[in-house]
Amino acid sequence: MPQTLVRPDSGILQLRLDRPVLLRAIPFNAICEQHLLPFYGVVHIGYLRGAERLSPAELTRIVDACAIGVQVQEKMTSRIGLWLHHQLAPRGLGVLVEAGYGCTPVREGAALAGPTTTLAFYGSMRDNADQQREFITLATRKKINRHA
Repeated sequence: MPQTLVRPDSGILQLRLDRPVLLRAIPFNAICEQHLLPFYGVVHIGYLRGAERLSPAELTRIVDACAIGVQVQEKMTSRIGLWLHHQLAPRGLGVLVEAGYGCTPVREGAALAGPTTTLAFYGSMRDNADQQREFITLATRKKINRHA
């Protein structure tokens, strides 16, 4: 789905809109409905553009709105995905949530369980293992610090 733009120097520029858009590590805080203790973490959102587009600030507000209140991580993941799927209408969508829990037991200074990860896929990503793998790989890769 390339769009053609005419540059001021009369050159033609092909703008590809079929590449994935990924916003990583949107922070959130919520309350676990099982223990009424906080859980917190990050949300990664990746989508293949449809007709609509949202800014990073708008995606962050959606995550904040979906994280409000007492809930379960799986429901929050689905709520974010369904909202984006219906309002953004992307061709494909992936939501990955990584969270740590205040109710996780700690022994000798180390948590007994690592972060919990939940996933939701919609549109073309729902049944396409290659797109799912690409999203998960990009969302979970280690950040490169270029200022070190």
